Formats: sequence, C-alpha cells, structure tokens
Amino acid sequence: MDDKLMCLIKDRPLVISKILLKNYRKMNINDTELIVIMVLMSFGDKIIYNPEEFAILVNWDKHEMMKVINDLITKNIISLDVERINKKAYEYISLNLLYEKIFNIVIDNKKNNNIQIDISIFDTFEKELGRTLSPMEYEQIKEWITNGNSEEMINCALREAVLNGVSNFRYIDSILNDWRKKGYKNKNDVSKDRENYRNKKEKVSIYDTDWLNDK
Repeated sequence: MDDKLMCLIKDRPLVISKILLKNYRKMNINDTELIVIMVLMSFGDKIIYNPEEFAILVNWDKHEMMKVINDLITKNIISLDVERINKKAYEYISLNLLYEKIFNIVIDNKKNNNIQIDISIFDTFEKELGRTLSPMEYEQIKEWITNGNSEEMINCALREAVLNGVSNFRYIDSILNDWRKKGYKNKNDVSKDRENYRNKKEKVSIYDTDWLNDK
C-alpha cells in the first residue's frame, strides 16, 4: 500500500468528504451511516467510543447511534479497538478500514484515467445507430471500457443489438454482462456461441418433425 497516499487521505478531511459523498453508496454505506461517519471523522484519528457524545451532535438517541455504529462495524467500514492502559480497558473507534476503502477508490480512479480509448469506437456507434451520440451515451461507452470490456467486444455487442433491431444502451449493456458471465473474451467466442445455438435449433427442428405424417 502507498503509505504517502494513505497519509494524505487521512490528513485531508475535505478531500475525504468529497470522495465519500461521491462514492459512499458504492461502499455499501447508506445515508444515515454517512452522517455518522462524518461525525466520527470530526473527532480526529483516535476516537474514544462515546455514543452519547456522538448522538448529541446530531440530536439523536444514544441507542440509535450505537445501532448505526454497530452496523458500520458489521460491514467492515470501521472497527472498534480495545487498548489497555494501567490495567484499564479503553475502547477506540478506528477509521482505518474506511481509509483503506477510500484508498482503493482513488487507486482505481487513477488506473481508469490512464486507460486509452480509441475515439473511432464513438464513430462506429454513430454509424451503426444512424445518429449522434448523447453525452450520457459517450460516458456509458467510456464506463464499459474502464470496467474491462474490450472495444472488440463492445463493437460485437453493438452489432448484436442492431441485428436484433434494438438500439438502446441498456440492451447492449445486458449483452456485455451476459458475455462476461460466460467468460467470452473476443468475437471468436461469440461466433462459437452463435454456431452452438444454431446447431441446437437445427436438432430441435429435426426431432419436432412428424416423419410418419409428413407429406
């Protein structure tokens, strides 16, 4: 793990807040849990577990605050650590798990930004669909590529959709998801799938024929 980047994340609460607001749902954090995280972050790095004090800041009941904190612990968003000092046990809330998740998001974004996109793929879409792409459709194509779909497979999915008379991007997305689940990597895999499908249909047609009554 990049220690310098992790230190930067911990030392820049405003940056963290922006990343959280943009990505918290991807991290399996709901709106209520996000509020609690913001409250905890305001206490710095080493946070003494005091749900009553946390609850006062947002005008909540202490037990409600305890439940949300427990949910965050269960989701591995935060952790509760015990430290023994002079034979006394003190509970501290650690945000390190949260910082690690944010670190991974930052790293993933850096990797995605380094992905080169051949702009000809946009021209191919406009030619096949017979219209200009909308800004949202441009972003969808970029998202397919950054999510690991090759431009070859995206073009195959586009042609598949056009052949089936469907030109919406949701349908193309469902084709890509289906191919990904099947482990297809290139157009040869798609061609083999089509060939197997045709062979199965031909076999069904033969078995369905009533040879005795056929004239």
